[in-house]
Amino acid sequence: MPEIQAPYSNAQAVSETDCPECPGADAKTKAAMWLHQYLVCQHWNGNALIGPDVGIRLNYRLGRFIKGYIPQINWKDDYSYVQGQGYWVLANWQLFWNTREEQFHSIAVRCSDYLLTQQREDGAWIYPNPEWHGRVATAEGTWGSLGLLESYRRTGNAKFLASAVAWHEFMDQKIGFQQAGAELAVNYFYGRTGARVPNNSAFVLRFLSELWATTGEGAYRRRCSGLMKFLQTAQCSTGEFPYTLEGKSGEEGRQHFQCYQYNAFQCLDLMRYYELTEDPAAFPLIERLLNFLRQGLADDGHAFFDCGNRHQQVTYHTAVLAQAFARARHVGIEGYDFLAYRAYSRLLASQRSDGGFAFSRGDYFLLSDRRSYPRNLAMILYHLLPAVPARPGQTASTK
Repeated sequence: MPEIQAPYSNAQAVSETDCPECPGADAKTKAAMWLHQYLVCQHWNGNALIGPDVGIRLNYRLGRFIKGYIPQINWKDDYSYVQGQGYWVLANWQLFWNTREEQFHSIAVRCSDYLLTQQREDGAWIYPNPEWHGRVATAEGTWGSLGLLESYRRTGNAKFLASAVAWHEFMDQKIGFQQAGAELAVNYFYGRTGARVPNNSAFVLRFLSELWATTGEGAYRRRCSGLMKFLQTAQCSTGEFPYTLEGKSGEEGRQHFQCYQYNAFQCLDLMRYYELTEDPAAFPLIERLLNFLRQGLADDGHAFFDCGNRHQQVTYHTAVLAQAFARARHVGIEGYDFLAYRAYSRLLASQRSDGGFAFSRGDYFLLSDRRSYPRNLAMILYHLLPAVPARPGQTASTK
């Protein structure tokens, strides 16, 4: 493995004056470059990010710890997550926009081309984890398509837009939505009607607004009012969105699960939706979400796992909360820069000497997970960077 030179020392203080709009921006950029180099060395195969994943069910509860504490064994659990590629594409475009270095442009295009080769003729992508063998997940296709839309905006190559549109058609017609009065909630999987998940509806709302802003086709917004109505109804008086709500199948809802990170993701998706559409209905949801997220940040800057678990710490959770606080002023909400500074300071201080990040600590009070998961590391990379997607029709030349 090539030696990775660290541009950022863990002992270095993050200055609040680096950028008045984005505290610690210079240090964050250095940390992002360092993490990017780590991902290239450890997980980039020239077309995609490949590696293990925290997984689900037994692997999430136990298997990952066994694998992490016995790294000498080849566990043969390398996967390619479409969601991870989507974040990787988005992060590389932002790095290219910031630096104009051709390597980032090349990686974003090559990974986007890879996504096209993995897409089925019906527009879907298969979930890679064998525990959910054969399933098609809304999160996978939507986040991959968000990356492809950005590649279309940056390059003008219509094949990337066509792929995102094909996913939209599959999601809209095959995965479908659950309707309750004026409310619409997208289904989690193709062919399954389970509990309604606000997080999925939030990122689909964002995806639809991105399609509309990119193409100018008003038909892409026809589901937005129903999705927004569902989110308005689902949000609690505290500002929190429950993890799930009861669906048509009768499956019971679940109030709390990784509360702060899921709500931070929803906050960012609603912020982007609001920036693109100026829909006034989104603004109070964002305000209440930010107020709820205040409670999710420890004094030392790490994100709490959820409302009933303050001992478990997951690194990418801190990254997404930091980005939500940093983006608040961009939608006209002041008073969160100090929380962004606190969270980013904690995140940067936890970066390892090789540029990577441990996944978690304090699991079951005693365990830590130090395995390298490219999907989650790509999320951290993306949230270290100022999220400024290209405007419709805007392209960036490598010249």
